[in-house]
Amino acid sequence: MSPVHFSGTPEWLYWRYPWVLAGLLLLPALWWFWHRPSRRPVIRFTTLTIVREVGGSVAARLRRILPVLRLAALACLIVAVARPQQADQTSRTFAEGIAIQMAVDVSSSMNDTDLAPRGRQRTRLDIVKDVFREFVVGNPDSDLQGRPNDLIGMIRFARYADSVCPLALDRDSLLEILEQTRTINPNWQRQEDGTAIGDGLALAVERLKDLKRTSGTGEQHTIKSKIVVLLTDGQNNMGIVEPRQAGELAALHNIKVYTILAGTGERSGFFLRPIDDSDLRHIATVTKGKFFKADSADALREIYEEIDTLERTRTEERSFERWGDLTLGWLVAAFGLLALQTLLAATWLRKIP
Repeated sequence: MSPVHFSGTPEWLYWRYPWVLAGLLLLPALWWFWHRPSRRPVIRFTTLTIVREVGGSVAARLRRILPVLRLAALACLIVAVARPQQADQTSRTFAEGIAIQMAVDVSSSMNDTDLAPRGRQRTRLDIVKDVFREFVVGNPDSDLQGRPNDLIGMIRFARYADSVCPLALDRDSLLEILEQTRTINPNWQRQEDGTAIGDGLALAVERLKDLKRTSGTGEQHTIKSKIVVLLTDGQNNMGIVEPRQAGELAALHNIKVYTILAGTGERSGFFLRPIDDSDLRHIATVTKGKFFKADSADALREIYEEIDTLERTRTEERSFERWGDLTLGWLVAAFGLLALQTLLAATWLRKIP
């Protein structure tokens, strides 16, 4: 039988056997029964001096509290039998999180400003960092809601690929690393410039394929799926692993890859020439992901909004209810009152006869 809650009582107070409380209605009848007019045995005295010395008028008046103590003890017993319960409700959120590896091109061509709105000198990487940040923590001015339940890591690649942030729920470290991310400077980092798309994707797959579970926040998480968001502004021209080979490797491990080609083309002198996007399209197709093209900041934001919609985390809140029994306190009060009444009736408030 489920505990019952009465309206008007505290929200946390419930009763296991509420019908027992009807016994409280009998207490006025008991009060009348104990005080009803009746013939009582008497002892005749020639004088009341002895009685006054034994009992006294004060004790006679205080003797009226004895039936009050008896009624109070009986009321406590009735409440105890009704089994008052205290409800303690707790809830935990269970989330099927997604492991997301962000692979970002930081080659020198990411210094181009073609994605920025007119009149603003912001590089391709600056725009990518802005939208990436909104994707992670959310933006109330857009449809990006943030990814609080997902593992997110980051890989940077140019001539070489480098895992700069492990897959984790720690957003502060990720955003700090993102803020510190810079493009390759061709003047003094020429040996590190290039675009190794295959190596960057292969490293992302390596970090994801053996991932087992999340940890650390007190909430329970399971990994629903593993995805890579690969963003570049050019064609593969460096590295050991070919892009299509890396795509096949991702498909082998059931890792979905969303590929994004950012920018309006590759700069050659004063001209921009189109980029061959066949490798990026193939990677998206073979891994059951999707290929996108971003030629502006707004277009890039819309792409991340679509990815955010396609890869949502399913959360479920489960409530747990525990019952704390309050019976013992009422029983102690009942027996305490009864003991006090018995003690007073046998000593200071005794009655003769």
